[in-house]
Amino acid sequence: MVATVLIRRLTGAGPTATDITNINTRADTVDSHTTAETANPIKVPVAGTNYSFWVVTRLDCTVTPATQINNIKWYTDGVNSFGTGVTSKVNTATGYTQASGTPGVTGIQLTVANYPTLAGVPTDSFGFTSGVPLAVAGSIVNPSTGQFGDRVVYQNEVGTTALPGPTPQETFTWQFDES
Repeated sequence: MVATVLIRRLTGAGPTATDITNINTRADTVDSHTTAETANPIKVPVAGTNYSFWVVTRLDCTVTPATQINNIKWYTDGVNSFGTGVTSKVNTATGYTQASGTPGVTGIQLTVANYPTLAGVPTDSFGFTSGVPLAVAGSIVNPSTGQFGDRVVYQNEVGTTALPGPTPQETFTWQFDES
């Protein structure tokens, strides 16, 4: 039988796991999943950088694989279409740390000091492509179901050269082997 795997966005103290498979999720300045909410944008700063609240995602197997799922990867198309002054940083993490900051202004910067289970310093999300994806540790074996693998944590950064207003959408892709 073919497994059913969902992408979950983790938010809040619990955390709450929201299915974001095949839908949009906004990286803004609030710790909740939103698709079109505009009350908490990342403001263009007068100086320095403002940040989205970090976005924590993880795979969730709701129908067990025939044997197992492994070789998890995450990647982008390699082109930052957000526009001048807007970047995105990413890394994996073994645990969950709730995002925080000042809603409507900026999140706390995604660093190893602020998110202790990150695999290392976050790097440019658009450096990970289908040819050179971000490797995500973990697997799930039949008859198990539930969340599995490390979390992929990303954060958007807005600098002083960014233009106000919405940015174009970007697609982040998860890939895995099922046997």
